[in-house]
Amino acid sequence: MQIIYGVCSWGLGHATRSLPVIRKLISENHKVTVISNGRSLEVLKKELGRDVHFIDIPDYPMLLSENTRQFLAKSMLYWLVFIKRIEDGLAKLQKILDKKRYDCIISDARYDMYSKKIPSFFISHQMRIMNPFQIKIFEQAMEQFNLFFFKRYATVIVPDYKENNLSGDLSHNLKRIDENSIHYVGVLSDFTKRTMKKDIDYLISISGPEPQRSMLEKKLLSQAEELEGNVVVTLGKTEKYSITKKKNLTTYSFVTKELREELLNKAKLVVSRSGYSTLMDVAVIGTKALFIPTPGQIEQEYLSRYHNQLGTFYSVSQDTVQLKSDVIVAKEKTGFSRECDVNKTIEKILIILKENM
Repeated sequence: MQIIYGVCSWGLGHATRSLPVIRKLISENHKVTVISNGRSLEVLKKELGRDVHFIDIPDYPMLLSENTRQFLAKSMLYWLVFIKRIEDGLAKLQKILDKKRYDCIISDARYDMYSKKIPSFFISHQMRIMNPFQIKIFEQAMEQFNLFFFKRYATVIVPDYKENNLSGDLSHNLKRIDENSIHYVGVLSDFTKRTMKKDIDYLISISGPEPQRSMLEKKLLSQAEELEGNVVVTLGKTEKYSITKKKNLTTYSFVTKELREELLNKAKLVVSRSGYSTLMDVAVIGTKALFIPTPGQIEQEYLSRYHNQLGTFYSVSQDTVQLKSDVIVAKEKTGFSRECDVNKTIEKILIILKENM
């Protein structure tokens, strides 16, 4: 088949979780055209190389706010930009479809990637978009908004489990969307659990949009020196590769996918942002974690609260984090206890595609 695979460019999580699906499609001799933008597109190019055709089409920006008042003010203008970007993306997609025949479209969280003429599939863990006030009527309105768009797709695929889940109310306990009409397939991650010696006491992963990434780096690097044991820090800086060592602390400016997988498998405890793709990575590897949500990213803040209440992972705010004491609490949490088989997830996705073609 000739397949268009659209990938949302909000952070790198959508790109990394798309990789195992795209690789499977390629291995089964399907021809894949990837549409994305920014750093996500660059990561996909680097990982997939010449096996895939790439097209750069910008999607809509992420709505970030430092507080609820700012969120309200930005929301007024954001949705105008959001709809305009969808219209622009659809127009560019239609030009591509006019020039060449494609058999289906798979969209990872891009509302501008669908067609009425060929089967289109939507992958997302956000059936409900949260708001900072946790006002139910707003959340139900956003669920209705999703339902409006989902009607354009052959079906919707959720990278989570129906029971004992990771995403909480983002994809469960829905009021407007019938949960029996969507497909919960299990988690997606580009990492594999490996049997390795757990000789890293703390793996601290610093990432996210600026300026919050740099603010977190400044705060955690000073606190990391107080930790006992083997400590590894990755800074998420791709501009220049460097490794520095100071006593028990090793700092990488950035790490390759292969090295990150090794570090995750060796780590007894991970300290990172609470993005959903990161949660899936940690769940697949089976390690415990201390999460620090990016301020203003409502989804991360919700996931942190959810797993605090569930007792799976421990989360603290960027303003209040105290590594030396917080890691002790994080070690007492259960972690995500169920086994996560990404290969089974991918097989389920392929079956869904075939059944709805």
